[in-house]
Amino acid sequence: MFIDYIYLLLIIIVICFIIFIIYLSYEYRSIETFESPLLTSLSAIKYNTYNVSSYNNEFDISYKNLTTEINNRDVSRDNIKNIKLYEQINKNLSDTEKLKELKQIIQPAKKQYPMDKLIKTIKSNYNSQYISTISNDMKKYGILVNDKCLTVNGLCKDDFCVLDCQNNLYTSDSQKFSTNRITSAADASKIMNVPVDKISNKNVYPFNIFKSLVNDNCLTISNDGITVENCNLNNIKQQWQISPDENLCVLK
Repeated sequence: MFIDYIYLLLIIIVICFIIFIIYLSYEYRSIETFESPLLTSLSAIKYNTYNVSSYNNEFDISYKNLTTEINNRDVSRDNIKNIKLYEQINKNLSDTEKLKELKQIIQPAKKQYPMDKLIKTIKSNYNSQYISTISNDMKKYGILVNDKCLTVNGLCKDDFCVLDCQNNLYTSDSQKFSTNRITSAADASKIMNVPVDKISNKNVYPFNIFKSLVNDNCLTISNDGITVENCNLNNIKQQWQISPDENLCVLK
């Protein structure tokens, strides 16, 4: 009988142990079921964090690439502007040089002398000295110096001198000068009988020359006074401006 109790007790213990095992098994499943969403969330967060970091890296790379492209475009645009500015500056410099050349070639227009009037005053291109002339003939002029006339040969002891002006009853070619209007290098070349390239490019046109009817020498002025010398149209001392107006000043 006692043994039966022992067996019964053992059976009860075994049943209790089985129940305890079942209980433990149930609790473990509950804990696992409770912890599983948390672990999933943590895993998701970790994954999302990795993705965000990856997106940040991609954004940084894209931003750097875009910035580089913008800078390159700005540099290219500035280079194009600089090239155009450089070309414009060169063009302006070239135009300026051309204008200088044209200015040297083109001389200001002189007031046209009235061809139907006698010349009464001449002005030297060399020193701006005014000299009066006298004439009743537009082709022949006397040159006044200190109220007397410049004379070539005639009664002069030298090649030229200053004598009283001849009156209407007595005139000779010794006190007469013809004049030529020089408007270009071609005119000067023709009168001097030399090639055009022998004519000075420093001449300022138009101007007149005055040639003695006695020896064809030209009226010349220097710092020492009036002379008559061999004609050389490249010599500014023989180049004169003419005027129909009287001038009261005389050469001394």
